[in-house]
Amino acid sequence: MAGASWEMHTFLVVSAAIAFVFLVAMLYLAETTTVATRGYEAQRLVQQRDELRRQNSLLEVESARLDAPARIDAEAKKIGLVRVATIPVVQLEPITAKR
Repeated sequence: MAGASWEMHTFLVVSAAIAFVFLVAMLYLAETTTVATRGYEAQRLVQQRDELRRQNSLLEVESARLDAPARIDAEAKKIGLVRVATIPVVQLEPITAKR
């Protein structure tokens, strides 16, 4: 009976050691997977940031082109608007209250 007890004790210790090694290996794999995933996410965000900066630069150039006075003048002429030589100013007479 002492031999069976010793075999059972050895079996439990070895089983616990195997379970511990398995658990440590799984935790290691989980951590390395998490680190790799976060690395890929960081790389994707850097690429997205660079693309948004590029698009922003293009939009700033387009905005400057659209705001150019010569372009606005040309577009106004296309739809039939003309520049006036003088702007008439209408003088209003002061309004006084009647009592």
